[in-house]
Amino acid sequence: MEKITLLDTAVGSTNKGDEIIMNCIEQELRDITKHYFVMKAPTHLCSFNALECLLRLPDSASEIAQSKYKFVCGTNLLSDNMMNRTNQWDINIFNCKPFVGCVLMGVGALKSDSPNFYTRKLYQKVLSKDYIHSVREDTAYSMMKKLGFSVLNTGCPTLWKLTDKFCRDIPKEKSDSVVFTLTDYKKSAEQDNQIVETLKRNYKKLYFWLQGAHDFEYLQSVADTDGIEIIEPSVEAYEKVLEKDVDYVGTRLHAGIYAMRHKKRSIILRVDKRMDSMAQCIPDNCISRSEISKLGEMIQSEIDTKVNIDFDAVRQWKGQFEG
Repeated sequence: MEKITLLDTAVGSTNKGDEIIMNCIEQELRDITKHYFVMKAPTHLCSFNALECLLRLPDSASEIAQSKYKFVCGTNLLSDNMMNRTNQWDINIFNCKPFVGCVLMGVGALKSDSPNFYTRKLYQKVLSKDYIHSVREDTAYSMMKKLGFSVLNTGCPTLWKLTDKFCRDIPKEKSDSVVFTLTDYKKSAEQDNQIVETLKRNYKKLYFWLQGAHDFEYLQSVADTDGIEIIEPSVEAYEKVLEKDVDYVGTRLHAGIYAMRHKKRSIILRVDKRMDSMAQCIPDNCISRSEISKLGEMIQSEIDTKVNIDFDAVRQWKGQFEG
């Protein structure tokens, strides 16, 4: 049976948002992957050492190398300097042999769109020249074009389910309960305290989901947790909360998108440039955290959820692969 390899961005990650991305990608690929034997390899951790790849590939590496498709699954994986990578794709020019021919699926870029010489050579060695790649924002699109690859800006695969028809079923008016998030690595104690206090004034019941490894400690440092129900750091526990009549408000992008996928009214507070670029896809659901004074009014107003991505580009990208 022919094989497909998914390069899994959730393994070794301290952010459950990567697990959300993988769940959504596996759903989006199901019509293709059901006809193949699916293997997985981590992106954030090293799969094979350089000596193995330079001498004789171990069996698992050979199977990956021979896979019909190798999909690099989402997140901000592309970098302008792979000699100084920041816990993203753990490959180098010596151990990348099993991954030659990879196809990007909804991948984003870190920092600039102008990779250095080494990084250009590494990507040109590893990434497929036979298929169109899918990226999720303009920086990654520009980088791939400069590298000479065929590429489409499809938006993040977590958004591909959110068609106009689907979004019409998402409530416009607020619930009495809210599940919220904060971001442990993008701290602003004063603003994040204001978020929590605003939610307490506008909702009867508050749930806090731990998407990041240090989110709970951060919440404790910025707000009084009395009356807030803490949700364990698993996607399954988050899904159970989303079965309730709740809104989502928070600084975690993919927690907000996942709530929309469960037909929950969502407000996402942007905290960095990565979120700024992604927010172009869901402008009516996003405000900057620096605009915290507007949050109470937004909670009380009607929100019409619309997703601004090129669904034709999504169909074109998927249409390349045999299902």
